[in-house]
Amino acid sequence: MLASPSALYTIPELLSRAYSLLAHNDKHSAEELGHIGMELESRSRFYHARTILERAISLDPCSHPEWYVSLAFAHFRDVTGNFAADGERVLIEGIEETDSDYLKASYLAVLEGASSEDIADLVEYLSSSSDCSVRFALGHSLLWRGEHAQALHVLREARTMLDDNSGVILGLDAYCAALNWMYAQGVATIDLDTEVRPYVERMIHCAPHVYNYRALHIQMYQVLKRYDVVISVAQNTLSTFPDEETTMVALASAYEKLGDDERAICWYNRAIGAKPSYARARSMLGKLYERRGNLSLAEEIFRDIERAFPEYYAGKIELAYFLRRIGKDCEAQALFRYAYDHLTTFEKVAVQQHPEGKVFVSDMMALELPVVH
Repeated sequence: MLASPSALYTIPELLSRAYSLLAHNDKHSAEELGHIGMELESRSRFYHARTILERAISLDPCSHPEWYVSLAFAHFRDVTGNFAADGERVLIEGIEETDSDYLKASYLAVLEGASSEDIADLVEYLSSSSDCSVRFALGHSLLWRGEHAQALHVLREARTMLDDNSGVILGLDAYCAALNWMYAQGVATIDLDTEVRPYVERMIHCAPHVYNYRALHIQMYQVLKRYDVVISVAQNTLSTFPDEETTMVALASAYEKLGDDERAICWYNRAIGAKPSYARARSMLGKLYERRGNLSLAEEIFRDIERAFPEYYAGKIELAYFLRRIGKDCEAQALFRYAYDHLTTFEKVAVQQHPEGKVFVSDMMALELPVVH
């Protein structure tokens, strides 16, 4: 818990406080560093998050398994390099250091190479845990592994272990994120108003300085398509986290859905100003101008993705999609082939499932077929 969270909501404030603590050698400093590191990871400041979480773990390696998970995801989520092996290493080291079942359940999400029997044995062992945090982590990992029905069952069972005074429980945010995602994928049996909203509101009440809980609140109303409420919740969030660019994009998108393009444009631009490398904001703004028929400005914005964040190859894919839509097929195909070769396996799968990506991949494969004489 932060010593004085009311003063530490913006990224510069978090960084200033964290770097002033790096030279300290006490567990109280570790607590603050761990919280700030997790906060920065949730807000996509991965380099700083890694530096700060590594220091927190070095000061207190056994008390907080969630620090290892956040540090691992600061590797997994960073598209500027191939950090997946580092993320897995962090989880393995955390398990060796803490013997935490919560970490074991979290590691299941990315565990590869194990036999189906070993996976089943691990799931059975974790399913018997009396710790709802372990069950929440297990359900979330099963969702990552594509076991959607089993994940939902495990998550709902874990929720029944909560009581009205349980406050913020480790893994409860993962439960809310999982149900939000499954609802968006069409799982009609989920009732977000009763299964997610009370728990998100509880977390925000207990920990108003944690951004991720606000993001889950916004996400819930986004998947419910209640865009007027998205606007209200996003504006409230920005009153506390005024530099949070993902909230700005959520606000812009909600305005766009409600037909208010001028406000949408304003908020997309504010998000880009808050984080110039924010490719998704540029892509959404470009698509808005494309829809309005301003193709020249749309092209300028799409090309800015590549200039502002050259290491982000998925951004080059978005530019390739746009270039083909406006008839610049040769440039689009060349850019796509170059960018596709640099994508991670996960990103390639996403492209292969994208309607426009499927066409590009098909064309690319056709060009690579051997000539038959």
